[in-house]
Amino acid sequence: MAVHAVSVVRDDVTTEDRAAQRAVFLAACRVRGWEAGQTEHQGSGGPGAWAAALVRLGSVGVGLVVVVDSIDRLADTESDRVRVLALLRRRGVRLLAVADGIDTGDRIGYDLVTDVITAPAWRGVRTG
Repeated sequence: MAVHAVSVVRDDVTTEDRAAQRAVFLAACRVRGWEAGQTEHQGSGGPGAWAAALVRLGSVGVGLVVVVDSIDRLADTESDRVRVLALLRRRGVRLLAVADGIDTGDRIGYDLVTDVITAPAWRGVRTG
């Protein structure tokens, strides 16, 4: 099955930063032989914005991978990043965070994200 990748960029970054994120995305897709799709722009990086973006992308069950240059791009706060990771997991969306070397399509990346979203520190944080 072909891998369809999308880039998600928050609107609160500079034009130069958007261009740099797009370049990272295109390079990651080229190296992996993935189909480089659109860039989804978000007004914010919280879980609600991600849920809306996934609906717009029609992501559920289509082999979608979201590519970000860094996991910090997922949300402004650590707790919101955990919520976004949990949301992506529930929706079956693969995540590649290039600078962090995290790819939930491989066992190590998958296990790492599992550890993050199930860590005792986050047990009181609603991820769903």
